[in-house]
Amino acid sequence: MSLEDIELNIGGTNFKGVWIAILLSFASTIGGGIWATSEFFSRLESQEEAVQEASVETQTLSARFQDLKDLNTAELANFEREVNLMKQRLDDNNVAGLSAKLAELGANLETIMKQQQELLNLREKVEDMGEKVAVNDTIVASVKDKFALYDRNMAKFQRDLDDAWKAMDALSNPLQ
Repeated sequence: MSLEDIELNIGGTNFKGVWIAILLSFASTIGGGIWATSEFFSRLESQEEAVQEASVETQTLSARFQDLKDLNTAELANFEREVNLMKQRLDDNNVAGLSAKLAELGANLETIMKQQQELLNLREKVEDMGEKVAVNDTIVASVKDKFALYDRNMAKFQRDLDDAWKAMDALSNPLQ
């Protein structure tokens, strides 16, 4: 069974092999685009949560710093450790590099959108070509019918011409 023999009936419309393959390729491309967009927004949300956590902790530590001015040096050492820990967390989450990553993700998303638009344009061209092929098939069938009629007429004409020659031969030599 070849791809040309496969037929799918959807809503009263029959789709044959190549059209099914084209439809599946478009569907998988669009599905991939949706998955990539979902992945992008998921990563964006996780980075946003990390920034919010760091911001809240920084605000809390800033408020505590004001209160610690009056505390003894032992408590001040604990506070310094907490500040260093916060700095380490910020570095681990790469908050400074977040904007560069967001710019890169934005550029990737733009590329995906452009490629999706190109695929949609290609789809329109394929549909136009399908319509042209259908029109050409109709024209070819009409020309085939005309040639078949011409062949029948020529065969009849040849028979009539052969009969006329036989009749002329019979008239020219009636004793044969």
